[in-house]
Formats: sequence, structure tokens, C-alpha cells
Amino acid sequence: MKTRRIFSSSGFAVIALLFVGAGLGAAPLAWFPGPALDTPLSGAATTVISGGNILLIGGDTAYYSQSYPQSLAATNIYWTYLPAMDGVRIAPGAVANGGMIIVYGGSDGTSSTSTVIGYSPSGDTALTLASMSVARSDLGYAPDRKGLAYALGGLDDTGQPLSSAERYDPDADSWAAIAPLPTALYHFPAVFDRTNYIYTFGGWTSTAPGTETASVLRYSVNADTWTEMAPMPIAVAGSAAALGVDGRIYVVGGVSGGVTTNAVQVYNPAANSWVLSTPLPEGLSASAINVDSLGRLTLMGGMDATGSDVSDVWRSQELGMPDSAPAFVSYPGLSATYQVPYVSSINATGNPQPTYLVLSGPTGLQVDAYSGTIAWTPQAGDIGTNLVTIRATNYAGFADWNFTIIVPYPPPTVPTNLTVVSVTENSVTLAWDPESPVVGPVTYSVYLRHSIHDPKGSGGTVWYTQIGSTTTVPTITITGLTPGLAQAYYVVATAAGGSSGYGPGILATTLSPQPPTNLRVTALSSTSITLAWDPPPGPVPIASYEVWGWINNGVTSAIYGTGITNTTLTITGLVPGSMHEWGVRAHDASGYPSGFDYGPTVVNPVPTPASLSCVASSASGGFQLIVQAGAVQTMLIQATTTPADPNSWVQIGSLLPSANPFTFTDTNAAQYPMRFYRVVAP
Repeated sequence: MKTRRIFSSSGFAVIALLFVGAGLGAAPLAWFPGPALDTPLSGAATTVISGGNILLIGGDTAYYSQSYPQSLAATNIYWTYLPAMDGVRIAPGAVANGGMIIVYGGSDGTSSTSTVIGYSPSGDTALTLASMSVARSDLGYAPDRKGLAYALGGLDDTGQPLSSAERYDPDADSWAAIAPLPTALYHFPAVFDRTNYIYTFGGWTSTAPGTETASVLRYSVNADTWTEMAPMPIAVAGSAAALGVDGRIYVVGGVSGGVTTNAVQVYNPAANSWVLSTPLPEGLSASAINVDSLGRLTLMGGMDATGSDVSDVWRSQELGMPDSAPAFVSYPGLSATYQVPYVSSINATGNPQPTYLVLSGPTGLQVDAYSGTIAWTPQAGDIGTNLVTIRATNYAGFADWNFTIIVPYPPPTVPTNLTVVSVTENSVTLAWDPESPVVGPVTYSVYLRHSIHDPKGSGGTVWYTQIGSTTTVPTITITGLTPGLAQAYYVVATAAGGSSGYGPGILATTLSPQPPTNLRVTALSSTSITLAWDPPPGPVPIASYEVWGWINNGVTSAIYGTGITNTTLTITGLVPGSMHEWGVRAHDASGYPSGFDYGPTVVNPVPTPASLSCVASSASGGFQLIVQAGAVQTMLIQATTTPADPNSWVQIGSLLPSANPFTFTDTNAAQYPMRFYRVVAP
């Protein structure tokens, strides 16, 4: 949870200062991003532990108060969490003493504390040490050559500024008062010069807005006295300060006039003079700063111009090294892929660490100014040769690297939207979406897929063979096919960048004659049968029909009619009692047959006399007969008025009954005074 801020300013903006040369000139700084903190943090204390690692301890975040100190080795790209520290400490003091860190004062988010602990980075149980004489937070803190810890000013437990000062002797585990500050002061840094003096820089003199001071105070450890030194060019509070390996003290950021600044003020203790150096890339206050084992200033966390905590870490060049111009030592890749992010890097040595910029190159190509990481996503206009120039630069000079990135044509993609446009009996026309123009000139080929499993049960082998010619347009008509041929077709696109490979195929079947329908028996006798059928529904025009019959359960077949141009056929000469399964098929003009339409299995009946019964008049005036057939077959109904004359019989009806017995009505019976009837089963 966000705690009460005890180092907030009255307003937030950024004072952007440019490096001032000549009159205030100092060797210019260069700032570079360092390993970021895991979480945004401000108000932390810092010291250096054994091995030269920087320790960040305490502080406040937007989420919780920091209870896990963190350390950073100069060569690491990440922070390491150390064992937890009990208690909440925002803006405490911290001084290294052997293997122990003396952590004193600070705030729990509500009020200042006077408690002191001996924190062990190795994880030993923290020691409870003698408390300070007064609660302090947001204080100036520093060691001396003996490892004594100094607590200067700060805010007391009522939130009022203090002028008192005291120091802790670890051997005696006791605090003793020292000469007080000339005025009450808080939210300022203190720096020990490694000899006899502790310096304080700026701060707030009261809790009222706009009380930042430019005052610089120097405390003599030996004399226990305070001396006013040359004031800073800019009055600030909440800045961070550290003694560089070059003997200068760097005062960074802070709040001035209620506005967050990115100013870097450099103090020369020997000359008691100030210059402004290269400002921070952003305005920050309540940050921590220290010097790593490579001699680089390392600024950690803080609050930005909006009052938000940041996780940013900024490093300077190695201050103890002479300046040197950039020299490239690693180089970027020379090939890229269309619409695939190109990520490479370029690196150069030099002091200060070089920064990078693109002097020329394709649209969208960028280089990270600090890391040298190059990022770019080639587009259609970048296919081919791309000339690039990257410059590495620092205060000592610059170097340019010229190189060429080749972006080849991308391979075509698998053709999409493959469709069957049309089919005939002998051809198939296919179409698909064209390839993107970025692949360059492209050709298309159509393939058939084959597979074999040998031996049986194996994984099988698949291969493809081309059918039809290669085309440069996204459509093709494949000819020379047979009617009714069903095949799956696969399209492959080929261009300068390679081939697309085989995508999903599409099944197409050439047209073929359709079978006739509704094959039926329209007449049946002991030696003949009449069949009829309906024409096929199309679309192939039919030239003729062919009728087959099968006996012996389909074992033996014979053609009973061919070249038939109508839809009926009477077959004679059959054997009474024989059984046939009948089928009919169609032929197109080229002679290709359709499949069969099969009718019923029919038995030609053995002639069996039929009988008449229940002769009666019908209501309509006709004469109604009930016929009992001896077998299901075509029945002939005959009548006469003179039965003695065998030539007088005339046929008055012929039907293949659907039921047995069946009824037949002579509608002309009323025309005769007497009429005789008989039924003939042919």
C-alpha cells in the first residue's frame, strides 16, 4: 500500500538543463540505462558492501514498503534480493561497517523512528543496536574513515525539521551528539570525502513549500565544526549525491522551486567550485546514488515529475578512465526476412560508452541509442538490397559502420480459396486466389496425390505427380479426363523465394451419364416382359439405352436390348417359370455408359388358367367381374355373344394386376342383351 510520502514537493514539472560549457565546464558526463529495479522505488538508502556491490535498502513503493534489500554487481544485468529486513524504513540512513550494515532512523510511513539495527547481508539475525537520541527520517547520513555512522538533521516524529546531529560508535554501541547544523534541514544528501570532511547539499529548511536551499555545509570530523562552502548553482532538495573516483562530488536531480529537475551539479572540493554537467535523461528526486566497482555513478529509483515512483537506473561512464573514441567490436546481421522482425545488434568500445544512431537505412529501421540493438520489420518496398549506416558516437569522437541487409523475395504461400469452377465429361477447371505481388513472378502447378502402404500396415509413402501444364495465372483447365473420374487436386505456387508446398486439395468429379430411374414392369406373360423407365435427370445428354438381365442370382447376364432410343422395351422368347433381375443403363453420344437402374426380380409365370366369379351388374350399368389369376402376370379379358364361334372372341381388356383376385368392369356390357366372358393367361 502506498505510504505517506515525507519527501514530496509542492508541484511537479521538469527543469531541463543543458550542459553548460566554458565558464562552468567540467568533463561531460554521459548517462546510460542500467539494470532496472523490479518495482518502482523511492526514498531508499544506499551503501557499498564487500565485493564492491551496491546495496539499496529500505524505501517506499506504490505497492508496499521495501523490506528486501537489493544488491547490484557492476557486471550484472540484474538485481539480487538479499534476506528480508524487519520493519518498514522509508528514507533511513545506512552505513556499512565490516560485514554489517547499520540501518538507522527512517519512517514507517506514519512517523519517524529512532531505532537502529545491524542488518546482515548474509542472512544472519539482525542485531538490535542502541537507538538514536531522537527519531529521524529523511536525514543526511554518511560514514567516516573509522566506520562511525552520522545522522544529520531530518524530520522528527512530529514531522518537524531538525538541526541536531549525532554519530554512532559500533564498538561502544552508543550514540553521541556532534555539532548541530547551522539550521534545521531535511531531505538532503550527505557525502564523506574519504579524508576528514562530510558535505551536505541543499535540502528543505522547513516544511513550507519553496524552501529549497543552495547551501553547502562541510563538517570536520576532527574539529567537530561546520563550515559554509560555495553554494550550488541551483537550490535543490531531495537530490542524490556521491563522491566520484575523480574526486568530484556529483549532486543529481532533486526538486527546485517545487519543480522536479534533471540537473547534475558537480562540486570540486579542492577548488570549492561548481559546474553544471550533462543532465539526467529525466527529472528525478528522492533517488539513491552510489559508485560501482568500475567507477561509474549509478542512480537508482526515485520519483519522476508526476510524483510517481520509477524503477529506472542510470549509469555514467567510467569516471576513472580516459576518454576514447568509439571503435566497433561486433556487427549486425546482413540478411532479413520479409515481414519478420529483424533483430540484431552492433557494439563499439569507447569511453564514455558510445551511443548509436541511424544515419541512413530503410524506413522503420531503428537502433537503440544505448544498447545498439537494431530493430526493423522489412516491408514490400525493402525486398532486395538495403544500405545502412550506423554511427557510434561519444564526446571523444565517432565511428560509422556501413553495411548491406539483403531481404530476399519471400516464398509464396499455399494457394488459398481453391475452387472448382466447372466440370465437363472430360475436363476440370480450377481457380484460386493469386499470390501477393511481393513474392515476385510466380508460376502454378497442379498435382495429384498418391500413397502406398508397403508392407501392409506400414506408415505408407506419399508422392505427387503433376497433371496439366504449368501456368502463370491463378486458373487452369485440365483436359483429357474420363467421365465420372473423381480426383483430388493440389496447387503449388513457385517463385524466386521458393515453393509454397502442398496445401489442402479439392475433390472434383467429371460429369458422366446419369442412370435412368424408375425401372418398372408394365406387362408380363409366361414368355415375355415389357419394361419402362424414366430418362436420367441430366445434365449429360443421353443417346441410347441398354437393357440387361441376370439369372442364377446374378451369376449369368445377357444383354436383351441395346441402342434403344425410347424408354420402353418388350422382351420376348423368355422361358415360362424363368426368373430375371432386370437393369437398364444409359449411354452418351461418345458411348460412355451410366450406372444401372435395377428393377424388380421378375418370374415369367407358367401358364395357369384363371377363373371368373361373382359376375354382377355395376351401379353405372356395366358388368363387373372378379378374376382369380393362377399367377401374377398380364391377364387378357375377352368377350363374345356367340361362344360357339371361336373366332368371335374379342379382347376387351389387358392388365397386369397388382392384386389377386382383382376386379374388372366391362363398361360396354349394357350394349348387349347377352355377353359371354373368359380370361386368358398368355
